[in-house]
Amino acid sequence: MTRSHKHRPGQTLLELIAATTILTLALVPALRMMRDAIRVGRDTETANLMATFCASRLEQQLMRTAGAWSPGTVTGDFSAEGYAAIRYRVVMSDAAADGGIANQLMSLVATVWHDENGNGNLDVGEPRVVLASKQARNVSYQHEANGT
Repeated sequence: MTRSHKHRPGQTLLELIAATTILTLALVPALRMMRDAIRVGRDTETANLMATFCASRLEQQLMRTAGAWSPGTVTGDFSAEGYAAIRYRVVMSDAAADGGIANQLMSLVATVWHDENGNGNLDVGEPRVVLASKQARNVSYQHEANGT
């Protein structure tokens, strides 16, 4: 008894290796582009967040300065909002060297940065946002803040 073997059309090992190589050559650059796009998206999101936080802290200190004329520096982070690696510093000065006028005009500079190395200091190369403003001393603002 003889058996008849049916010839099945299929892929040879060489064809499978060639197809795999072609797919690999197409996927590797695509995955690299996807990784880079995710990184750029993350960086953009962090920059937008820092700009929002910086404006928030500057506005907050402008309101406090309007109510109570108090030169100084305020620092902290945004861990309460879930962003402990994002830190801020707001410097309020009525010194002429900083652009203020003693007891008349306060210069405020808010800096927010992504503390990449976690040391709490603004280091060279760390992304940052800086916003500045000035606040005139006004007795009516102080009365309003004090409720009088």
